Amino acid sequence: MAKKVEKKPQRKAPTKVPKKEEKKSKGKIIIIVLLLLVIVALGVVIYFLLNKPKPERSTSEGLVVDGNIDEKAANARFTTDMNMVWTFPSGSAVSNNAQIGNSASNVYECYFEVYFDDEEQTLLYSSPVLPVGKRLDKLELNQVLPDGSHDALCTYHILDDEDPDKELGTVTFAVSLMVVKE
Repeated sequence: MAKKVEKKPQRKAPTKVPKKEEKKSKGKIIIIVLLLLVIVALGVVIYFLLNKPKPERSTSEGLVVDGNIDEKAANARFTTDMNMVWTFPSGSAVSNNAQIGNSASNVYECYFEVYFDDEEQTLLYSSPVLPVGKRLDKLELNQVLPDGSHDALCTYHILDDEDPDKELGTVTFAVSLMVVKE
C-alpha cells in the first residue's frame, strides 16, 4: 500500500513593500491628518467668529418725566446699542470690550452714567453727550475696581433736541462689570 504523503501548504514569504512605497503611504497619512487638523481648526475659528457677543438692542417707549406726561417725552422712542457685560483687566479702569452708544435709529442726543447697583449708587462713569449714531471707543471708570463681578446700573439721559438742558427722560439697564486677570 502506498502511503499518502500530505502536502504541507507552503507559506508564502511576506511580500515586502519597497521602502519608497512605504514612505509614500506614511507621507499620505501624515498629509491627511494635517488636513483634518486644519479643517477642525478653521471650524473652531469660524464658530467663535460667528458667535462673538453682539451688542444688545433695547428700546424704551413712552418716557415719563417727573410723573407728568410730556407729549414729546411720551412719544419718544429710544434704542441702545450696548452689551451688558463689560470686562476690565485686573488693576485697570479701562474696559477691553464695552460697547455702548446712541443708536442711529434714535432722534435725540443722550449721555449715560454708570453707578454701582447698591444703596450708595456710587457714580463710576459719566459720558459726554453722544450724538445720534455715535459710539464710545473705550469706557474708563473713575476708579479701579477689585477683581470679581460687580453689579451696576447704566442710566441713559435722553436730551431734548430743542433745549439740551432739558431731559425728556431716562432709561436704566443693569450691567455687569467683570474685573479679571488676563
